[in-house]
Parts: sequence; structure tokens; C-alpha cells
Amino acid sequence: MDAKQLLNDFLVDTFNEILRLEQTALENYSENRLTISEIHVIEAVFKAIDLGDNTASAIAKLLKITLGSLTVAVQTLEKKGYLFRQRTSEDRRVVQIFPTPLARYMNLIHHRFHIDMVESVTKELSEEEQRVLIRALDKLKSYFATKAIEAQQAKASSQED
Repeated sequence: MDAKQLLNDFLVDTFNEILRLEQTALENYSENRLTISEIHVIEAVFKAIDLGDNTASAIAKLLKITLGSLTVAVQTLEKKGYLFRQRTSEDRRVVQIFPTPLARYMNLIHHRFHIDMVESVTKELSEEEQRVLIRALDKLKSYFATKAIEAQQAKASSQED
């Protein structure tokens, strides 16, 4: 098998394994109540709060999804007891999204999963190997970012037609 095929298999298998492990951890701690997509919405709410703008539009932008998609996700997470919405007193049209204590707990569990994953990888690597891995993964991240931009541009141009 050539290097490119090995790399492809590695990336696909690793991505799928991370998703499977992450979903299993969520199932164990949330009693099958949360999906990976939902925990990422919760995670984005915390990030938005840290950035000082937890409005629905800001959170949708962080997640790179439409406001409508976020609204559906938030409604589901409200019903499950993880989030709640509140209109601002300054402008009743503006909706802020807040986590519940249950969301705080699940976000902590999710964060711990990622810390453990990174610790597990880095403990086996020298500092130089870590730097090389980071450089390689940064290039991979750049590739995906470029592809995401190209996909958005293609979508926008097809909607103009």
C-alpha cells in the first residue's frame, strides 16, 4: 500500500474512531440524551459567553450554521434541559442563549474527553515529534478551511443563478 493510501486510511479511521469514542462518552454521561452535534452547540454557547456575545446570531456564526439550524438545535436542547433562551431587556428582538447546570456538567465532561485525548497522544511523543505533528495537523486544518471556504463560495454562486 502506498503512503497516500495509508494516510487516507489513517485519516478516515482516526476521524471515525474519535467520533465513535466521543459519542460513547456522551451516551455514558448523558444517558443517551445528547448527540455530538448537540454537545458542540453547547460548547459554542460557552465559547460565545467567553467572547462576550451569546446571541443566537453570534453562536450560529461560531458554528458556521444558519440561524434557522441553530434555532432548531436550541429548541431541542431546551426540551432536554440543557439550554434556555432569554430576550435582552435593551432590545426584545435580540435573543441570548444560556446553559443550564446540566449543560455545564456535560461541557465539562466533553472538555475532559478532549484533554484526555491530547494527553494520551502527547505522552508518547517527544517535544520535537509534537512540534512536527502540530505543523502537519496545521497544514491539514488549513486544507479543510480552504475547502470549507470554496464550498461556501460555490453554494453562494449557485444560489445566485
